[in-house]
Amino acid sequence: MEKKQKMWMIGTISIIVIILGIVGFSYAYWLYIQAQTTTNLVTTGCFRFIFEEQANSNIQLLEAYPISDEDGKKLTPYTFTIRNECAQKAKYTIRLEIDQISTMNEKYIKSLLNTNLIKKVSELKETTPSLKQAKKSYILEELTINANEEKNYELRLWIDGGVNSENTEVMNKTFEGKVTIEADYDTKYTENILNGTDPVIKDGLIPVTIAANGEVRKADENSEWYSYEKKNWANAVILTDESVSYQENEIIPETNIESYFVWIPRYRYQIFDKGLYANLTNVEQKEQEIKIEFESKEQQIKKGTKEGDWLTHPAFTAFDTNGMWVGKFETSFLGATNSEDCKQNIIDASKITIKPNVHSWRGIQIINAFENSYQYKREYDSHMMKNTEWGAVAFLSHSKYGQMASIRINNNSDYITGYASVTEPTCGYTGTNEECNQYNNTAEITKPYNTEVGYLASTTGNISGIYDMSGGSYEYVMSVMTDKEGKPLSGKSSSENSGFNGTYGNEVGNLSAGKAFPNSKYYDTYGYLENNMNNASIRILGDATGEMGPFGSKLYSTNSNYTRHIGSWYADEIWAITNNAPWMLRGSSVMFGQGAGIFAFSSGTGAQEGMTSFRVVFSI
Repeated sequence: MEKKQKMWMIGTISIIVIILGIVGFSYAYWLYIQAQTTTNLVTTGCFRFIFEEQANSNIQLLEAYPISDEDGKKLTPYTFTIRNECAQKAKYTIRLEIDQISTMNEKYIKSLLNTNLIKKVSELKETTPSLKQAKKSYILEELTINANEEKNYELRLWIDGGVNSENTEVMNKTFEGKVTIEADYDTKYTENILNGTDPVIKDGLIPVTIAANGEVRKADENSEWYSYEKKNWANAVILTDESVSYQENEIIPETNIESYFVWIPRYRYQIFDKGLYANLTNVEQKEQEIKIEFESKEQQIKKGTKEGDWLTHPAFTAFDTNGMWVGKFETSFLGATNSEDCKQNIIDASKITIKPNVHSWRGIQIINAFENSYQYKREYDSHMMKNTEWGAVAFLSHSKYGQMASIRINNNSDYITGYASVTEPTCGYTGTNEECNQYNNTAEITKPYNTEVGYLASTTGNISGIYDMSGGSYEYVMSVMTDKEGKPLSGKSSSENSGFNGTYGNEVGNLSAGKAFPNSKYYDTYGYLENNMNNASIRILGDATGEMGPFGSKLYSTNSNYTRHIGSWYADEIWAITNNAPWMLRGSSVMFGQGAGIFAFSSGTGAQEGMTSFRVVFSI
């Protein structure tokens, strides 16, 4: 169980180390009010929490006026330090509490804490005031501080530069507030390097540990149940019978697991290639470690555009979350007992199951794959995986926190989830099953996820990672080319399309009797490109397509029909989307050997196809 001890400076069992300082100012004059210069110290048992301001760090804004954000960032900050001198970590909340005598509306005040996002005070999350004299309270930051850790802060406040002298709500008004700290002694496990992007657990999502043999136990959240530094990614399951409860470290039988998910923490990465490859040239060996730093959604978004810049991965900014739960395996059809039974082009979210050793759900039109994913768990904002989300998994896998190697192909010819080829293929698709690229369902050719061979098909190289991202079924992702007017295409033609309303890429006319595209956060769009499957330049940075170039061609057979397009990362096969095939596919299929991989991408019409599946993601 989670153990907490909340401490306040006021009251009997509490802790808030209150009183950092008072900031007061008006439009006409910024008033400097002296704040305390002594250290607050509260001790309870083994817990000591020190909160102190730096000498001469009070905000002094004399004869000031509304200023731009750029000028606001240059202001002399109010600086303070939080230090935890206990052997236990603590969660803490930094608040800005608005005094009752303050007369200026907080919507006119901009705030910046360290390198977090600049926000109007009124845009911060509002909470219950802890001070009697406060009329409102806003959260500046919520984080965890580890044992014997120290954190330094700089706070800047200024009047929004958009305010003009005719605004009577600002003229001759004052703004006064205090900064307070609330700390909770908490033994729930977090990992330092994640910087506040630890797994988000909600009711119905059970954190688990998975042994090397596949045995699943309910995790003890107070101990180390994941470690990205050790390439042990966090896992969780959804139960078939949610009325059954399990104690910490108790085995959860496979028969009561409906779905497995893996947590991908929010991060920024260092751009290593701009990915603007418009033609086939010559491939190079470009594999390298992808530099990643985990960042919380409260930190300033990085907006890099060129090599060497840092970019907050777009998979996380679309939903403004600290991470996402990704289906550990390709989606399967509940109750199907063979490969053909799993070809179901229907909408029935109750049939979703995400498990090892079952047949992948294939032969489904994109609109039905999306609707099933969307309806599966609305309380977790479930949806069909996008191409940028695939890219986020791929890049994490090739960082120091993942396998950082070629993901072994799932070559099980029955499309059973979690399998891996016994040997690494040495050729790509040749149209036949041969020694350099074998695919079958026998133990001599393919092994399950919970074996030494099976681990090689995981993004981590161990059982904690995500499977089926190389081979298995092609996976449709919710990512589509737009028409010349910037609107998403429905598909290739009236007979081959996604089921979403839109124009056809290779036929005059449009689909209007389908369904409208969902909210734009649920799909990626790519600019229009006509009849050129060699052009990977219409990429989104972070989606693991164009950045994997340069691209070339390779013949794996004496038959020229089997000339394949490949990239510079492990020779994974690539076919760019075009107006003829405007929907993105990822991972390739069981029979594509060396060409299959986490960096492989292809294109489809959006219609149901026998080798295509999909994956579910939660954004919470």
